[in-house]
Amino acid sequence: MKILLVVALALAFGAAVIWAADFEPGFVLLQYGSWSLETSLVVFSAAFILLLVAAYLLLRSLVLVKQSPGKLAHWKENQRHKRANRALTRGLITLEEGRWAEAERILIRHAGNSETPLLHYLAGARAAQKQNAADRRDNYLRLAHETTEGADIAVGVVQAELQISAGQKEQALATLQHLRDMAPKHPYVLQLLQSLYQDMDQWQDVQSVLPDLRKRHVLENNEVQALSLDAAVGQLEAALQRQDWRKMEDVWHKAPARQRQTEAMLKLYVEGLVRQGEIEEALKLIEQFLRKDWSDALVYQYGRLEQGDLLKRLALAEKWLKHHRDNPWLLLTLGRLAKANALWTKAEEYLAQSLRHGPRGETYQVLAEVQTAQGKPDNAAETYKSGLDLMLDQAGSTIR
Repeated sequence: MKILLVVALALAFGAAVIWAADFEPGFVLLQYGSWSLETSLVVFSAAFILLLVAAYLLLRSLVLVKQSPGKLAHWKENQRHKRANRALTRGLITLEEGRWAEAERILIRHAGNSETPLLHYLAGARAAQKQNAADRRDNYLRLAHETTEGADIAVGVVQAELQISAGQKEQALATLQHLRDMAPKHPYVLQLLQSLYQDMDQWQDVQSVLPDLRKRHVLENNEVQALSLDAAVGQLEAALQRQDWRKMEDVWHKAPARQRQTEAMLKLYVEGLVRQGEIEEALKLIEQFLRKDWSDALVYQYGRLEQGDLLKRLALAEKWLKHHRDNPWLLLTLGRLAKANALWTKAEEYLAQSLRHGPRGETYQVLAEVQTAQGKPDNAAETYKSGLDLMLDQAGSTIR
């Protein structure tokens, strides 16, 4: 439509010029020294317009010739960028297909011509990692850092992920700690740190990142609470293994009250108290817990401690039978406490019930000791044999 309008205007202009020439051609005289030129106004006007058009075209041609090398270079650069973009797509597809060496070759070959070399080098680093080529991986990560300004965190996160995947925990920890110094509030860096600390059993460090994880809403409150409990339990286990009683007390007293009332934490703390000879405190904590909750592990520990007012403890444990009549652990504890009070008949009855609800080699041993104390050597020998058969059968099942 636009071209038709231009053609129509040109025809109208031409017709107007012809009409003017026919109506009044006019006269133009140009003289310079001895040189002169005479022509009609219409011819002069047409020649002048043609001269202007020719001058314009000449100037445009000169400009195009001058700009040609730059435009050609720009065109070539665009073509290289297009090839690099196609190579990036093809390389990522190849990487996902599991052809690591081919993906690495495609990605790195075109990285220098890409508008986004960072993506080429990061994907190339992943391909190298899959081939266990740590040196090439680290070189690509270095190039990614050098070729893209402001990508320190992104490159560092990928580096840490690849180091963790390769089992290089110490290197990954150093990388993540450096990233945390650079960006203390970065949620994913905090999450990776927490996961790595947990994997390395560095529970005190896990506790140190929990407040930030909560503030940045990286984890839900219930997840933070569960992780906080795991961290406290982990620190207690470590302190127990090292027999670091001061550390154990420090962890216990710093823990919230709700954590100290959990079976996982109380079981370890009670074990620590027993090893230190703090039997009365251990018994007191177990009894407080069992008034509100139940734990087979703590009931078992309660029966192994033969200190304190044994008759009173037996009477208390018998009250727990109301809600746990068929519990083999409670029945074993009752048998032990009755044995400690020299109540042989009652002890034998409780231990026999425990065996009916959950036979264990340890229960057979305690029952045999009770029968021996009662002057029943034949029964004791048979009980020992039954316990030994049970343990051998269990050991055989484990091996198989």
